[in-house]
Amino acid sequence: MFGISFTELVLISLVALLVVGPQKLPGMLRSLGEWVSKARNLTNQVREQTGIDEILRDEGLGGGINELRSILRGDLSQVGRTVTTTGRGVDPYQEDIEIDRTREYPPEGPDAYDALPDDLFDQAMEDSEPPPPLSQPT
Repeated sequence: MFGISFTELVLISLVALLVVGPQKLPGMLRSLGEWVSKARNLTNQVREQTGIDEILRDEGLGGGINELRSILRGDLSQVGRTVTTTGRGVDPYQEDIEIDRTREYPPEGPDAYDALPDDLFDQAMEDSEPPPPLSQPT
């Protein structure tokens, strides 16, 4: 029910009992129920006036919306129907792709913030030009 466990529901009811008091608690719960029913009626009226359900059914999205509603209600029995046995769909565009492992894990070692491994440092120093001499203050 709304993603609230039994212990959370007991805690909320105890806090409401302490804050409102035992005399006013039934009246408050009755008014809360009225507000919830008004909100449900309002959402149903908006859905009927806009015709969003018919639009979704025409587009073929009705099943997805029903699945999302069931997930929100906590019913996970319909979710297993959409997942394949391997856990992921087959993508025909990724079948022929070979991953270059040397790009992810280079044979010469990791490059952290332009830091070179020790065996490549000497080669990098030989390839670079020496820095220009510093100017002497006069």
